[in-house]
Amino acid sequence: MSNRREFLSKSLKGAAGLFAVSMLPIGLAACSNEEKVIDTSSMASLGPLSELESGEFPKKVSYSAKIKDAWVEQEREGFVYINKNPEDNSLLIMSPICTHLGCTAGDADTDMQSEGVRFHCPCHGGQFDEFGVNVGGPPPRPLDIFESFIQDGNVYIAIFNPIERDNTTNI
Repeated sequence: MSNRREFLSKSLKGAAGLFAVSMLPIGLAACSNEEKVIDTSSMASLGPLSELESGEFPKKVSYSAKIKDAWVEQEREGFVYINKNPEDNSLLIMSPICTHLGCTAGDADTDMQSEGVRFHCPCHGGQFDEFGVNVGGPPPRPLDIFESFIQDGNVYIAIFNPIERDNTTNI
């Protein structure tokens, strides 16, 4: 017959053992070198990473996507602006949708570009620099950006999930 102290000791050791065994799959998954496969059925392909990283910046990149959502399938066409992030040289993929009232910002004319304005929204005069930061007009914040996913050398974005930036966000 065991006493209370032995019982508590064995119970705690058993609970610790069960906890350690339950954490094993999480630890092994974190150490895995396998590349994650991403479901791109609801994303737009912008093309090969090697092409997007070359050429002049900022650049306008068009996309055409067939978005599957449950049983509904939609064709979507649009474009994004891409620049190189000066902090880490990664791709900065920006939405062209003005953060004021949702119009589409296009390329600024030559005179505006000489003043540091790269994208211009003609609806209400919104102005953005080459990194999509609002520099004039009524837009309250920079252009939204997209997280990029790379699969088989191609860059994908979730066009329905832009990331909102504020004026304190670094590029």
